Amino acid sequence: MSSQKHFIQDRSALLLVSLNAFLALAAVVLVALKLDSSKGTVNYIVSFRSSLGFDGYTQGTAWDIVSFMVAAVLIFSVGLALAYRTYKIKRELSLGVLALTLPLLVLLIIVSNALLLLR
Repeated sequence: MSSQKHFIQDRSALLLVSLNAFLALAAVVLVALKLDSSKGTVNYIVSFRSSLGFDGYTQGTAWDIVSFMVAAVLIFSVGLALAYRTYKIKRELSLGVLALTLPLLVLLIIVSNALLLLR
C-alpha cells in the first residue's frame, strides 16, 4: 500500500477547495441577485476611465455583468484543475495554487459589488 496521500484525501487541500467553492458560489449568487432582470437590458456601469474625468463611467448591458459569474466559475475550475494536476508533482505547489485562487475570488466579489452598487 502506498504511503503517499491522494489529492482527495488531503485535508488541507480539501479545506482550500471548500473555501474556493464557497467564494465562487457566493460570487455567482451575489451577482445574480443584484442583476435586475425585470427591467430588460438596463445599462450597467462596467468600467471607469479616470482620463475622461467625471464622465469616465462606461456603460454596458447585463451580459457584461454576467461575465463576472462566468469568471468566478472559470477561476475556480482552472484553480482546481491546476491544483489537482500539480499535487502529484509537489503538494506545496498544489496548496499554493489553491491558496492564490482565494484572493482572486475575493477581488472578483469586491469589484463586481462595487460596479453593481454604482448603478
